[in-house]
Amino acid sequence: MSEPREEAVRLLGGVRKIVVHGGLAHMDDIMSCAMAYAFGVPHDAPIERRNPQPGELDDLATLVLDIGGVHDPARLDFDHHQRARTDEPKCAFRLFGEWLGVDDEMRQICPWYTAWNDVDVLGPFQTAKRLGVSSDAIAGLICNPLGDWIIRRFADDPTLRRKLTITLANELDLTRRCWRGMGSKVVAREIAGLPVADFTNCLSEEISRCSEAWVAQHRPACLISRDSRGEGYSLLRCRDDPRLDFSRCAGKPYTLFAHPGGFILKTRTRDVDFAAILGDAKI
Repeated sequence: MSEPREEAVRLLGGVRKIVVHGGLAHMDDIMSCAMAYAFGVPHDAPIERRNPQPGELDDLATLVLDIGGVHDPARLDFDHHQRARTDEPKCAFRLFGEWLGVDDEMRQICPWYTAWNDVDVLGPFQTAKRLGVSSDAIAGLICNPLGDWIIRRFADDPTLRRKLTITLANELDLTRRCWRGMGSKVVAREIAGLPVADFTNCLSEEISRCSEAWVAQHRPACLISRDSRGEGYSLLRCRDDPRLDFSRCAGKPYTLFAHPGGFILKTRTRDVDFAAILGDAKI
């Protein structure tokens, strides 16, 4: 886990208001504000949705995000709309994360970070083309009623705006702390000739928030954790690994549940032989 730059955190501690654009809200201005609160801006600093006034782009007590036509971290101005189309796609929260020194960490542990950066800067059609999928497919992923509700409330309700954003900031902080706490608990093992990630010493919160990032980085075939619903273990096939099919374990004495899709197995107890289970599930 990378620590934000001390000078950046010091400057953010002196911010007394955040200015973002008005009109339709986007994930960029919302998450830029959340990152600001998470990395040092006092939580009583209001978020004002409008164009910056004369002098505010030079005012270190005013953090300007996703508006203003200026990217100048020394003055706490983080807009990206003036950047050339040929520049690497970087939205406001990405520019802000780079200045803080946490961009690599954010890209690693937050699945939304890179995807939403691309959507904001390139738009859904160019992002779909870049990912090699149809624009209809990506529209179905980025449009959802919960996200739409958050965006509309951020835009329309000043009181709820700050509460929502601080909640997102706290969630981000918790995810970063879970990533740090999980690092020393995960054990990489080889069982039945397969790379396995043993998460049995991790908390459920750590697993739910950070296991996907750990799997993406280390590429195990299987993740083992304590079953949060029962008395046994949960074995998850990682990234649809073609070497495993847990549906082959259906009906075994150790099996409480084997998903027909073959991607998850739950054991009845914790008195099990993982080598035997993975041996049964191997293709």
